[in-house]
Amino acid sequence: MEPHAPVTAVVSSHNEARLLERCLPTLAFCDEVLVIDIASEDDTTSVAEAHGARVLRHEWVPIAERARMELVGEASHDWLLFMDPDEAMPGALARQLTDLVPRLAADVGVVDCPWQFYFRDRPLRGTIWGGVSRKRTLARRGGAELRPTVHSGTKPLPGYRVEVVDYSGDNAIAHYWAPGWRLLIEKHRRYLRLEGQDRLAQGFVTGVKDILRTPAPAFYESFVGRRGYRDGLVGAGLSLLWASYATGAKIALYRELHRPGATVGERGD
Repeated sequence: MEPHAPVTAVVSSHNEARLLERCLPTLAFCDEVLVIDIASEDDTTSVAEAHGARVLRHEWVPIAERARMELVGEASHDWLLFMDPDEAMPGALARQLTDLVPRLAADVGVVDCPWQFYFRDRPLRGTIWGGVSRKRTLARRGGAELRPTVHSGTKPLPGYRVEVVDYSGDNAIAHYWAPGWRLLIEKHRRYLRLEGQDRLAQGFVTGVKDILRTPAPAFYESFVGRRGYRDGLVGAGLSLLWASYATGAKIALYRELHRPGATVGERGD
């Protein structure tokens, strides 16, 4: 029997049983797998249990981070590995982490791993989502701050640092991010409904001039700067989506800043 990493993998699912069929087998190297079933109406629970995962049920929340924060105390290990149902862990990285985790220094709070986005099962070469980037994959309980916000991420606590696993050609987590345009747009609309309050809570500010300056540079950054043109029409469409989202997030923040009772130090006008 191959050794298991002393890690608890945490996967949150809302009606994503089909995706769990691909994701969960790739986490077999973890000593424990928890699946948070967020008010699912499909076979999420039965699929998770069939793959040896322990299921924790949670009421509906719009983003998985909120359920995750409430239930991480259920994990048996201090090292937590966060995966989405639409991701798959490559064997090469699983072997690396199995070897790495027991040897991590006491001041390591989080571990970043290579990450590759896919659109319709094809890896993206360009746009802000393209190429191999990094995902904050592992967090040490007590050494990292978990946040219940859309894109603020997991951060090491003071006194802890980030360990980076370098890309080796075959060790990038596959993120099957977008099976098509409809679901992708719906996902980003859902995020936009949360962005205003989340950004306000993090102390961001914006103003009319800042909003008006956002769309063109955002599109240029994605399509030209990040070479979205390499993905053809898909790259152009995703760059437009990014420009719309970046602008919409600032509009949402602006509305929150000017909501009666909002407390801000400056408004960014």
